[in-house]
Amino acid sequence: MKEIIFQGKNFPIKIDYQPQKRSTLTIKEDHALFSLCYDLSTKQQLEQMKTLHEKLYTTTTKKVVLETLALLKAHSPRRIDKVRFKKMTSRWGSASANFNLNFNLDLAKLPLQVQQYIVIHEYSHLFQMNHSKAFWATVGQFDPHYREHRKILRKYEKAWHKMQTLNN
Repeated sequence: MKEIIFQGKNFPIKIDYQPQKRSTLTIKEDHALFSLCYDLSTKQQLEQMKTLHEKLYTTTTKKVVLETLALLKAHSPRRIDKVRFKKMTSRWGSASANFNLNFNLDLAKLPLQVQQYIVIHEYSHLFQMNHSKAFWATVGQFDPHYREHRKILRKYEKAWHKMQTLNN
């Protein structure tokens, strides 16, 4: 791992070795700083970095999703039974007819306004379980700039797909 993608930006990784036993990850202005115990083996360091990286994505994604949903519900209440967060390989989110919303833990990679657009998109499915004109009108009520946010999302998806293809 050479860098972390967080909220639409690439942060080169820097490691600071400390005597403390607790490892941390802090996103700085221009880099991601891992503070690791110098007693750890290389394998343990990599495990700690992976765990902290996943925790950053989990914490950030949950915070953005739940705060955005609270705003949406305050503006236009809709029943939500469950909100789940998980690793998804091909989707950023989904909504079910059973009033459940699912979100990809990797949302934290995307710029904040795109993360919010995805939450709005899935919340709008609770009004329209399709991609009809009525659905897009609902999305537009919550996010007047949804077309722009959708284009940004597609650019990130293409770039990441290209990177994955090169790395395989």
